[in-house]
Amino acid sequence: MRSTRWMAPLFLLAPGLLGCHVPGAAPAASVAAPVRFADVTAAAGIRFTHHNGAAGKKMMPETTGSGCAFLDYDNDGWDDILLIDSRAYAPVAPMLALYHNNHDGTFTEVTEKAGLTVKGYGMGCAIGDYDNDGWEDIYLTCIGPNHLFHNNHDGTFTDVTRKAGVAGAPVGMGGTLRWKWSSSCAWVDYNNDGKLDLFVCNFVKWSPQTDVFCGRPGGEKQYCAPRAYDGTPNTLYRNNGDGTFTDVSRQVGLTGSIGKGWGVVPWDFNGDGWVDLAVANDLSANFLFLNQAGKRFQETALQAGIAMGDNASPKAGMGIDVADWQNNGRCGLLIGNFSNEKLSLFCDDGSGLFTDMADRVGMGETSLHFLTFGLFFFDYDLDGWQDAFIANGHIDDMVHQFETSITYAERPLLYHNEQGQTFREVGLQAGPPFQSEYVLRGCAYGDIDNDGFPDILVVPNNNQPAHLWRNLGGNGNHWIRFKLIGHSSNRDGIGAIVTVRARGMTQRQCVKSGSSFLSASSLRILFGLGQATQVDEAVIRWPSGHEDRVQNLPIDRLVVLEEGKGRAGR
Repeated sequence: MRSTRWMAPLFLLAPGLLGCHVPGAAPAASVAAPVRFADVTAAAGIRFTHHNGAAGKKMMPETTGSGCAFLDYDNDGWDDILLIDSRAYAPVAPMLALYHNNHDGTFTEVTEKAGLTVKGYGMGCAIGDYDNDGWEDIYLTCIGPNHLFHNNHDGTFTDVTRKAGVAGAPVGMGGTLRWKWSSSCAWVDYNNDGKLDLFVCNFVKWSPQTDVFCGRPGGEKQYCAPRAYDGTPNTLYRNNGDGTFTDVSRQVGLTGSIGKGWGVVPWDFNGDGWVDLAVANDLSANFLFLNQAGKRFQETALQAGIAMGDNASPKAGMGIDVADWQNNGRCGLLIGNFSNEKLSLFCDDGSGLFTDMADRVGMGETSLHFLTFGLFFFDYDLDGWQDAFIANGHIDDMVHQFETSITYAERPLLYHNEQGQTFREVGLQAGPPFQSEYVLRGCAYGDIDNDGFPDILVVPNNNQPAHLWRNLGGNGNHWIRFKLIGHSSNRDGIGAIVTVRARGMTQRQCVKSGSSFLSASSLRILFGLGQATQVDEAVIRWPSGHEDRVQNLPIDRLVVLEEGKGRAGR
């Protein structure tokens, strides 16, 4: 994220780039299914307004926003909603709002009842069962101490941060100690021991006491670009299995990589069975940490080709996600950037080298004037191909005075995957939510009514309400959704690779925590099946190395898959 004073110049991608397969001849465009979204926020009873803490001092965090999550905290099989606020730097205002799904299209706020009235300046979250007791826990990042909330199995949570040792170490600045500014986070089992570890992105060294003046001498203060502050290394906590964690960042080789981390996505990029980590950095080179058999991480972004933009300068990376969007066993890494920088879509050529293919697949020019924070891959029309949602919004409410083609509030983008060939931006045809402009930051997807069609949750940053957009579906496509239960692996099956074969199509997804921007989507993974009437086979490669195969699965339902047992029930 940068101020308009530091905008990168327009640039053209070099022709003839290698990467994911895109035929030279333009493919015949597939017809996007007539799927639309509707804003059901008010009808659902979601009454949450995000506050950015602005008080006229132009402090940097006021531009960044916060995140959200879909989770099933009470194990009733319905996606609940968690929203994060950023009201005040001092711990004087609540940071969380938890909404229980009533199974009838409405939600009830249960924050106080659940014991989640913690106060402070909230940022991001990750959902995962860190103690393998079968109930989802919550990790919350902040400007200030972070928080870990243990699920008590009765609709309430307990703040166990101090016991667990995951508050985040304070850092020295100008002779004083201030807490880190943590951003996105993810639960991962980096050493494949069956216990979820915790990776935390850290942004810059900043506090209200060390805030600096940015702007012309004698002029009004402006919001600072990230280069005004030093970056910090990210943090990895190893799960000790007794409710406590150990900071192993130095031990595994993370502390030597200084960035300004906004987003993280776990994925086994080299297929060796050990989860790796890609980090989107703001105005510093992105990271790709390759896991060395659970002992160390090697930072390889420059060699892999994802560190910089094509002008050999770092972009302002924010949100991040990864998917096998071509259904060919190779991944595409999607990163949101500043306006005039375009989205980045780094595609794997099969040898571990990546090329930014955003222009060639239709994402480049269409995203040029947008400033992207949150994003994610999902199959919104259930045709079996991973589409992409892009949450946009500028940081400068006066930007239109300097750049007439750019606005403060921006419409979100929706990219339809044209059968693994290109992406087509179809937002304006996707219903009223995509025809309005917002200042969006965090975003996530889940399924609030269990109809199989993924719904969208977004959080704005300019003291506006959060929005819940229901996917109206209705195109006749089928689906299957999986909930994984690990035994030798972690209970959530985070890190498991699920491959589905149906009607001649093969799809692959990873159960992953993190991704997007400061947000967490549902851990129950969804596969669109198009017109297939059954799943011929599902193959689950668990983090433990065990592989399960189940055949002839029914469609249009949630299926539970247990490690070593296969299908466990609906």
